[in-house]
Amino acid sequence: MPAQQSEPDEPFFGLTKLHAVHVTVAPADYSKMDPPPRPPFGAGRAAAAPNRPALGSADFGAGNFGFEFTYVPAKVEIDGRAIDKAGLRYKGSGTYMMSARQVKRSLKIDFDRFDEQLSFQGIKKLNLNSGVMDSTKAREALAYAVFQAVGVPGPRTAYADVTLTVPGKFAAEPLGVFTIVEQVDKSFLETHFSDGKGLLLKPEGIRGLPHLGLDAKGYEATYTPKDEGNADEWKRLIELTRLINLANDAEFCEHIGEHLDLDAFARFVAANAALASLDGFLGLGDNYYLYLSPRSKKFVFIPWDLDLAFGAFPMYGSPTQLLDLSIDHPHVGQNKLIDRLLTMPNWKASYRDQLQRISDEVFSPEVLGKNITAVEAALTASLAKDNAAAESRREMSGGGPFGAASVSLSSFLEKRKHSIDAQLAGNAKGYVPTQGFGPGGFGGGGFGPGGFGPPGGAAVARPLFAALDRDQNGKVTEDELVAGIKKLSRDWDADHNGELDQRELTEGLQKLPPRR
Repeated sequence: MPAQQSEPDEPFFGLTKLHAVHVTVAPADYSKMDPPPRPPFGAGRAAAAPNRPALGSADFGAGNFGFEFTYVPAKVEIDGRAIDKAGLRYKGSGTYMMSARQVKRSLKIDFDRFDEQLSFQGIKKLNLNSGVMDSTKAREALAYAVFQAVGVPGPRTAYADVTLTVPGKFAAEPLGVFTIVEQVDKSFLETHFSDGKGLLLKPEGIRGLPHLGLDAKGYEATYTPKDEGNADEWKRLIELTRLINLANDAEFCEHIGEHLDLDAFARFVAANAALASLDGFLGLGDNYYLYLSPRSKKFVFIPWDLDLAFGAFPMYGSPTQLLDLSIDHPHVGQNKLIDRLLTMPNWKASYRDQLQRISDEVFSPEVLGKNITAVEAALTASLAKDNAAAESRREMSGGGPFGAASVSLSSFLEKRKHSIDAQLAGNAKGYVPTQGFGPGGFGGGGFGPGGFGPPGGAAVARPLFAALDRDQNGKVTEDELVAGIKKLSRDWDADHNGELDQRELTEGLQKLPPRR
């Protein structure tokens, strides 16, 4: 499918809209885009965020990897329309780590970064997500469409075939297909909430919404405000977290609805559960925005970074397990907000009603089934070029081993709908995701058959887990994970070029000794 030329008065976003994007960066600026070495897990981040939950605690997730990206000026051409001196930087945490040695990496374009008068069709920022962990390159756009279908404000999407020019290094190098994602910013908030004001937060690496004391400063490093907010707004956040974590049942039930839009949250959790999306609020505790609407004075949740929706995040279960994710406990470990709300009959009924609605109205051949077919058809030619370009650069293609497709999107739709219906009818209980690495997660089935590595991922996961578990205590800490992957990467780099191609990765995995 050729890239569609977008006229200025045409809608830029659309589920199957495909644009042509060409980025030109000066060589000196291109070299500045790589982030400086980040602080090590543990001590470095603890010093920066003294109130952050401790590594390994129930409240700690795995977001906020500490990358700091630099904006550089770039010429950005979209469907032939050029914007000179737009701001360009890399983006992502886990996705950046997975693509750090590749040319194709997720990008953020800030059109008015260096010139406040610049925009593209009124758009100030765009995200170009590489889909490094999604072989289909379809999950993110389709997942946002599900959220939108049930009334959850979510970013609009489109696609782009992206080429890169760095004089003397790349000449219109094809990077492949990217998902374009609308930025959650003032314009987005004005569209959905009639007001671009209000406290906007992007929590990182925490499960639930932990209470961190009465000083607003203690929340900044973890809740990551996108604007300063005023004293009253911070007080409402602190009171929300106090209610969730410290209030008795009677106080919680009586007052939670004064601080949280309960209907909106039921839709948000239902969509995440239906999509078995565990790389976010239900799992790691990141990849969402928390917004205090100045009109309602209540907090709402906005989805973000959905490339591992549709059960494609193997950290917390095998593909088969995630297809049958529990609707009564879809979250990893303890999530006090969800756990406490599920004890409230009215909210639980609202949540289950939303799941039934998703099953009946959205997870149907006429809606999501039709969308899957349309997106897959629109991306066929682009995916072929994407894979060819990656192969020519000896880079990972097809999503890589971490996010390789385990079941087709159509199969997910059919089997997940069946599981939701059976659980709603009381005929099944579903799979409760396990917490973190270890049995049922990284080492005990999270990379099960069809997951990490061909064929039968469990056979690969067990020795890999053993190689990473340095102290042999049956668990892999983040320090062990990072150090272990770095060591294995060096050991497997047969040609000593600082990169692993698919052959080196496959041969390296095969060299792992069996776990005893």
